Amino acid sequence: MNKKYLYNRTVKNNGKFNLSIIASAMLAIPMSSSLWAEELQNTDEVEVIEVTGVRGDLINAQNMKREGDTVLDAISAKDIGALPDRSVLEAIVRLPGVSIERFAGANDPDHFSTEGSGVVVRGLTHTRSEFNGRDTFTADSGRGLSFQDVPPELMGGVEVYKNQSADMIEGGIAGTVNLITRKPFDSDKRVLAFTLDGTYGDFRKETTPSFSGLYSDVFTLERGGRFGVLLNYSNSELKTQSDGTQIGRYEEQDNLVDGQQIQAPRTVRLTRKQDDRKREGFASALQWENESGTLLATAQYIRSDSSLAWTENAIEMADDDVVKSLIPVSGTEFEVSEQGLFESGLITSTAGWRGNDDAERLPSGEFGAQHAMITRHRTQEALVDDYAFNIRYRPNDSWAFNFDLQYVESTSEIVDFSIMGATRAVVGINQNGADIAEVTLLDPGYSVDPLNSGDADHFVDPHSYFWRSAMDHASDNEGDELAFTTDAKYTFDNGFISSVKVGIRHAEREQITRQSTYNWKVLSEAWAGGNAWFDAEGDELGASLNNQYEKISFDDFARGGVLNTAGESAFLFPKTSLAVDYANAEASLSQLDTAEWRSLASREGTIGAFLPNEINDTKETNNAIYVKANFEGQFGDMDYSGNIGLRYVSIENETAGFITFPDNTATPGDLSDRDNFLPADQAAFGNNASFEQNATSKYTNILPSLNIKLNVSDDVLVRFGFSEGIALPDLGNLRNYIEIQTEDRVETVDESVTPPQVIASNIGRYIAKSGNPFLKPMESYNYDLAIEWYFAEGVGSLTTSFFYKDLSNYFINGTVDREITNNGSTQTVQVDGATNGEEGSVQGVEIAYQQFFDFLPGALSGLGVQFNYTYIDEEGSPNSSLSPDKPNSEEGEGVAFDNLPLEGLSKDNFNFIAMYEKNGLSARLAYNWRSEYLLTSKDVITQLPIFSEAGGQLDGSIFYNINDNIQVGLQGNNLTNEVSRTSMQIDNEGNQASRSWFVNDRRYSFVVKGTF
Repeated sequence: MNKKYLYNRTVKNNGKFNLSIIASAMLAIPMSSSLWAEELQNTDEVEVIEVTGVRGDLINAQNMKREGDTVLDAISAKDIGALPDRSVLEAIVRLPGVSIERFAGANDPDHFSTEGSGVVVRGLTHTRSEFNGRDTFTADSGRGLSFQDVPPELMGGVEVYKNQSADMIEGGIAGTVNLITRKPFDSDKRVLAFTLDGTYGDFRKETTPSFSGLYSDVFTLERGGRFGVLLNYSNSELKTQSDGTQIGRYEEQDNLVDGQQIQAPRTVRLTRKQDDRKREGFASALQWENESGTLLATAQYIRSDSSLAWTENAIEMADDDVVKSLIPVSGTEFEVSEQGLFESGLITSTAGWRGNDDAERLPSGEFGAQHAMITRHRTQEALVDDYAFNIRYRPNDSWAFNFDLQYVESTSEIVDFSIMGATRAVVGINQNGADIAEVTLLDPGYSVDPLNSGDADHFVDPHSYFWRSAMDHASDNEGDELAFTTDAKYTFDNGFISSVKVGIRHAEREQITRQSTYNWKVLSEAWAGGNAWFDAEGDELGASLNNQYEKISFDDFARGGVLNTAGESAFLFPKTSLAVDYANAEASLSQLDTAEWRSLASREGTIGAFLPNEINDTKETNNAIYVKANFEGQFGDMDYSGNIGLRYVSIENETAGFITFPDNTATPGDLSDRDNFLPADQAAFGNNASFEQNATSKYTNILPSLNIKLNVSDDVLVRFGFSEGIALPDLGNLRNYIEIQTEDRVETVDESVTPPQVIASNIGRYIAKSGNPFLKPMESYNYDLAIEWYFAEGVGSLTTSFFYKDLSNYFINGTVDREITNNGSTQTVQVDGATNGEEGSVQGVEIAYQQFFDFLPGALSGLGVQFNYTYIDEEGSPNSSLSPDKPNSEEGEGVAFDNLPLEGLSKDNFNFIAMYEKNGLSARLAYNWRSEYLLTSKDVITQLPIFSEAGGQLDGSIFYNINDNIQVGLQGNNLTNEVSRTSMQIDNEGNQASRSWFVNDRRYSFVVKGTF
């Protein structure tokens, strides 16, 4: 009798245990009754031994890795659900070589994200995203899917490919993340399953629910064949909180302390951010197979609907452009670091700005630095609908045909609105040796009489606050893609080449991104016409702003960080409801006589809320043809197998946009108008014209790949992988809006007349900021050498992989010369923006070990561990310094210092997981850690490089099987209550100073799972 084990468990049997057979049969489970199950053909009998729980999941993932056509790692659905991971991102971070951000975005290190964002594979961010092997995306300025928006409950598994074969869609230099949803033929019986949980955050002190349910069944048809249906629904909410303390950029001061020239921070910032996340998902599948098993049809629909609303109250020292005064207080000494950086003491302002009635409201003399009291509300919604239809036909053992059709539609919207009040305060800072910097706000009278305790009511008195400014930002994006793939495979009866597969893919994607600027304008200021106070009387504010402020307590701020006033730790902010009601904000705030702020839609020339240069319309056509040959044979006593192939890709982009020319129109006869004296070609070019323009670019390449797997023994294999890969540029960097300006005008002046007269004028150069519709893909040669030892039945492996990526055509910020013609004149324009350039490499090693200690006696045999470590280094890789989601952003204008490491790359990364599974009890403790890495090469606030300091997080879970159908458990997240820290580089020698400290919830979930 021939036995093939679909799952392994610790039972006695008479068959020979063969892990390669297990793995092959595992991969054939969904089609085990048809010709698709090649490994199950020509057998007398098949014995299925099923294992569930953590062991079954790890066997699944281990076999997917072992039998993969190229280098990959995987997790199963149980892996996702067994830890307190609220997103796919938080699950895949357990895999070797994978890391995620803990901030809202790499270019936004001022806002913490409790669920993580972004994905980095082997130190690079250029990843591709897939649903079931098909391209998918979220409509924003990037390329791929926002994994944090996808419900993990819909997943049947996740594969992370780290190299490529010819039949894989191009675009993932760093890696390809494939999200696998369930199908009805995954099981040959009816399945009913549900999950209920409630999650409590100890910082937010609120409980939120989650629910998921699955129904799947397979029916035998009267006329032969079978039909399957699957429905999977998920709905979850999460409420979290994070507090942050931040120190701003340092600047030199005139004050001397002990003969030293010191530097003091320009700003201090305290933030409290509350996130409300809702995520709804739906996955369905229909499958039909004929009686002979030669024809299989599958239809799938996946919907991911996610919304994130967060509210932030921030206190920010806003006198960031004036010299500070450092107050020597009796009994208090300044603390200054060896670098001359101010660490402890008091700071006030000598700016001297006063409104008309400030003298009545504030003491004379130095009266404290101005502090913005910010109320900010941001809503972000993302929707992805993914439709797919697949037919596989295998008429005989030699031929197999496949046709696949997919349509993706996605939208995403952001509305971001801040309203800022202001007061004045003296700031005390103590960060010398503190776990979290201690910040104290004191009544401005403290600077007059530092021994006086100050006014206990100052910070809760509306008499002390005025309406300062407002800022809005919006995005409205939409995109769709239609793709089809068809291929054929021929299998040979014998010989070195076991099969050949050829195929074509055609995809058309269109995406419109609308990203506004951050529209900051003043509401009232002493230097802008006077202050409009919170408690203004009569009609000064208008009815809409009367009493539109609220008191917010910071008593428990930052869990150990200190924020003390002379009285209570509470402050006044613009009401949250005012920030939430963005649609009516302009009507309220415009009642202030001094208000300059108007909403985005009120700007001249807008289309809706967006200016033409904030709109990017891109159409992309992608054609690919590939051929892949699978081979196998023997080398001595060792079996080997592999594949070799070529993939031809042709990518054409058409980007719509605008171009505007400078206004050099002269006034005839006006000798004071220097434009009268321009050369004829420059005068013609600068005619203030504006018109639409389209840019078309085309890229073609042939991408080779080779993967070889040598079975040294039944338990040990050596794998080699090589491929040429590409990464496509973010769509935001293809922006095709050019606003041409003039610079460096040179003039000839006749000094012999009075007054001197310009007689010749010449524009030195034309400049512009833009995206680059001609940006080419980034390219890489990828090499992998892996050794894999599967030393134990079931779960037991030790693997290592050495990798090297030779990279070129990086996406960087730079200047290119473009010849542009207007009004019969052609001029050279220096366009600053995205370009291709430079070469570099990334290399490293991954080591992974996992095992259950079945050989231990009794209850100890349920113990197991997982461990992986990744070392990554890079050489010559430049940072992009690009912001594809910020049109015309000055953030991309170079970086503060040279020789910075690659953004997102931690040299050291590791995971350690302790497991236990025995007698219905399943428990895990998982710790994830990464070393310091560069978040952004130029922060938009400090204009300095910001680093995320080394740190880790401990999560855990424990479940118990009440019976064969019901399981209950507890999950915990951030159990060690970690503080996430960042630092800023302050000079070209690499010296750093503390930038921020963030703390967030520990989350606890009670979970009930049922399967019937």
